Amino acid sequence: MKTYYDIAVIGGGVAGVAAAVQAARCGMKTVLVERTALVGGLATGGLINVFLPLCDGNGHQVTFGIAEEMLRKSIVYGPGEIPPNWKKERNGMERKRFIAVFSPASFVLALDEMLDEAGVDVWLDSLVCDVRIENEMAARLEIENESGRIELSAKRFIDASGSAVLARRIGQNVVTGDNSFSCWALEFSHGAPHMNYGPVYGNGAPTGVFSDDDLAAAGTSLEKLKQETTHGIDGKQVSEYFRITRRYLRSYYAHAYESGKNDRKSFYPVKLPIMPQFRKICAVHARTMMTGGGEGKHVEDSIGMVADWRRAGSIREVPYSALVPQEGPGNVLYAGRCIGAAGDAWEVMRVIPAAALTGQAAGLAAALSLRNGSMPSDLNYEILAKALRAISVPLHFDELGIDRP
Repeated sequence: MKTYYDIAVIGGGVAGVAAAVQAARCGMKTVLVERTALVGGLATGGLINVFLPLCDGNGHQVTFGIAEEMLRKSIVYGPGEIPPNWKKERNGMERKRFIAVFSPASFVLALDEMLDEAGVDVWLDSLVCDVRIENEMAARLEIENESGRIELSAKRFIDASGSAVLARRIGQNVVTGDNSFSCWALEFSHGAPHMNYGPVYGNGAPTGVFSDDDLAAAGTSLEKLKQETTHGIDGKQVSEYFRITRRYLRSYYAHAYESGKNDRKSFYPVKLPIMPQFRKICAVHARTMMTGGGEGKHVEDSIGMVADWRRAGSIREVPYSALVPQEGPGNVLYAGRCIGAAGDAWEVMRVIPAAALTGQAAGLAAALSLRNGSMPSDLNYEILAKALRAISVPLHFDELGIDRP
């Protein structure tokens, strides 16, 4: 079975949905392939349910377009509020900025709606197995689902898989990232569901709800966890990640019951993640690799801006060339967590606002390249910049009316 499209997007996370929606809004016949049954990626299936800030913590919104549309839609079908005074904040903490904490299931419904309204053809529960190359260009995806093996042909491809699956199938160079063990789960606690976070380790600093006794019962400790890392391109490591983090949860609940602090009728898990909560898996070697130290710098080929969610006042312009692979087929772009980023820049670019921004830009660039008869790798940046501004996406600091951080 063969099906033909203008643009094929791999990965139905935030970046993939943004790319597919934008491409379809440009009139392109677009397909989105997602390996799970849910769109939204880590934000939904991974239960990482915080839409991090679109503002700089000093009252200035810096990320616009589909990113803002998604944030507002994330709380349409469920609870969540945007802090009403975010514009008045100065050096604002993360949770007081332009942010939303949402129900993962509600966000799935909102993203489904966006895809339906745009007319994207969606293949869920479908695994990308291979990529066929013809005349040095990507030509077809080979996917597998309950129908068997299917070929999807397209003229342009966007890898928003989070793990650079297309790059690895083609043989392009990638950078791999280390991930600490974490487990975000939805639990019912004394009359209401809420999120249970942790243990989560970033830069060696533990956060979360698991006590020393919980971890000891699971056969580990804080010190051991600080030293343990894993990545997402080894099948056995992925399996062990699930098993180990669920072992933590078993110990956590068993200890809670044995201590008499809680009982199983009023305190129990409701929802576990269906995908590993890896933040950094693979990033493609792009023409421009975003690294540490890019805050406040002018970027000639900027596609928009993102704020650092960890500290107020830190803003980056994002280069289009970080979406373009350094080598390989010229009809392939990258979006989301697998763009060209490393080090501290990867920490900034791996979250929802950056995923939405890069996804929208990739979808738009792929569509423009088809209209103009060029490859995405050769697309005239001024054409892309004009199109981004036309959909109200500012590209540089001076367009926001603020000084560079």
